[in-house]
Amino acid sequence: MTDVRRETEARLGAVERSWGPRSLRAEGGAGDGRRQIDLRGLGELAVTVEPDQFLDLGETFWRGEAVSFTPPSTGARAESWGRRWLGGLLTTCGLTAVGRAEPAEGGMHGRAHLVPALVTRSEGRWNGDAYELEVTGLMREGAIFEQNLVVTRSITARHGESRVRVSDVVRNDGFAEVPLKLLYHINLGWPLVDEGSRVSATTAPAWEAELTAPVPLEPEKVDALVADAGDDGYATATLDAPGTRVTVRYRTAELPFLTVWRSAASGSYALGIEPGTCWPSHADGPGSGKTGRMLAPGEEITTDLEIVFEAHPPA
Repeated sequence: MTDVRRETEARLGAVERSWGPRSLRAEGGAGDGRRQIDLRGLGELAVTVEPDQFLDLGETFWRGEAVSFTPPSTGARAESWGRRWLGGLLTTCGLTAVGRAEPAEGGMHGRAHLVPALVTRSEGRWNGDAYELEVTGLMREGAIFEQNLVVTRSITARHGESRVRVSDVVRNDGFAEVPLKLLYHINLGWPLVDEGSRVSATTAPAWEAELTAPVPLEPEKVDALVADAGDDGYATATLDAPGTRVTVRYRTAELPFLTVWRSAASGSYALGIEPGTCWPSHADGPGSGKTGRMLAPGEEITTDLEIVFEAHPPA
């Protein structure tokens, strides 16, 4: 261990107050009353965690600019997915439906975005010379005589590094085998999403596309892809924008599918990079990719993904 910690403590008397997670509550607007946890000082990245929405990642700023998708939402308690979805960097879809679904299945993209987290840890701590931030919580989607799925989520980051890692342990606490439909809806918006930016993915076959300018009433595009892992077991999807690269890394053993959602509609202009155990029900892909992963009673899986922001080309 070098003297980084002591050199820091010599200059900053209470590191946790400046660098650690900060809890607050939103006032006014579509997210009124929601609990939030701010992760600051991640290099040039700042991320808000949303405990009242499955411990998802909300508003995200890169180099002082809001870069996560911000839809024209009515409010978090509105009657439909389209009116209550607040966007943000990561929205969890599932756990029993992804894509279009009947109300009995939770409706569009399931119920996960309605499930509040029990936050069990929110802290910053030294690990050698690195100051690490961690937010952990527990979420349950279940009903009497139906499924009983429990997710323990850990969000980790390091001070000074513009990356966030999300790892979930998903366990079937019920007593019948159930399908797990889980999709990580990672949402990027303007100014990173703009005409001339490119998105690519390590899939089979390899896939890439150039983004276009917004057009009124332009139909959305949904590409259903099969992830192709490298030797480390991870696949990647990348957005290259002027001056910035955003890379999503995810382990394909648990998340074998990738959906890329492109919305060029004016006012709803966004890019979704979406690793999952399945594709959305409305994606143009084989039905075998939409069934999800079966979990036996007492079985659990651990997913892992990382979102990295960096200057491109490197400064």
